[in-house]
Amino acid sequence: MAEINVSSSLGFGELSKRLDPQGGFLPIFEAISKKLPAINRIPAVPCNGPAGSYTHKVNRRTSLPSGTWTKFGEGVASSASTTQVVTFNCALLEALSEVNANMIDSLGGADAREKARSQEDLAFVPGMTEQVWDSLITGTTTSAPEQFDGLQQYLSSLSQTMVFDGGNAGGTSIYVADFSTDACFFIYPAGVERGEYGLVMDTNADGGNGKVWTEESSDATKKLLVYRTLFQWYIGFVVRDELAIGRIANINPTVGGSNTFDENDLIELLEYGRFGSGTTILCSKEIRAQMRIRLKDKNNVNFSVAQGLSGVEILTFAGVPVFRCDAIGIAESTVT
Repeated sequence: MAEINVSSSLGFGELSKRLDPQGGFLPIFEAISKKLPAINRIPAVPCNGPAGSYTHKVNRRTSLPSGTWTKFGEGVASSASTTQVVTFNCALLEALSEVNANMIDSLGGADAREKARSQEDLAFVPGMTEQVWDSLITGTTTSAPEQFDGLQQYLSSLSQTMVFDGGNAGGTSIYVADFSTDACFFIYPAGVERGEYGLVMDTNADGGNGKVWTEESSDATKKLLVYRTLFQWYIGFVVRDELAIGRIANINPTVGGSNTFDENDLIELLEYGRFGSGTTILCSKEIRAQMRIRLKDKNNVNFSVAQGLSGVEILTFAGVPVFRCDAIGIAESTVT
């Protein structure tokens, strides 16, 4: 069986292995990777501005220089390429975990207290991770300037080269992206004072012994002693090459209906774009189910199941891994 390394790019999951094991980051990234394994395919790159910068600039080439066909004795015309500088910003996602201090302290030894607190803190990770993925798909700085623009924002019209029509009146979409440092990737602030790889987990957020008084949720006149943990995730998304992302919109998510997933559309999209080794297909569970149903046809040469490094089977289309992404809705407006 073929094997796919889903962590071949330098993503957050891989970066976490290089952190101080006493810093508490490893279990966080393990939780993220289990919730959304595709996150390991997205490289994480420090912003290329000065230390502590929240911005990243890329230079997109908009035209290529041309040569001159000449005869002996004729001159050569000079030419040059043109480029466009685009700036991308980091966004900040924050969360506070507050755990009853008396409950934690009653558990006995320091190890038991730390484990119980850590388990509660880690409950925040799946929620924050889902928010990052929501923004990766549907984020828009037009209506929510505190977020970053997602794939849907870049692929919003059928007039675009890399947007294909599934023929339905709305429904769901398939997104394809080459997650690599040449195409599209996450960014985080360059300065370590903003947290390694953009993520800060401060278990001593009050600056004291980890305990802080807070208002009781049911009665603002009463105070409650809690352990407080602050999560801060500085993260942005860069699309360096707009031909390295694509979308098939207006797909009927219902199995057996009309205008459901069409393999020909996906083949065409993959051929029209500039996709490399980091290419990944993202779709809803409904579309992935349609793909798995096609896999039952032994004569279908497009779909196969590969073996991931963790032993988990990975669905592939023409060798490209397919991942379920719950941030992709099944009741999207019709893309025109």
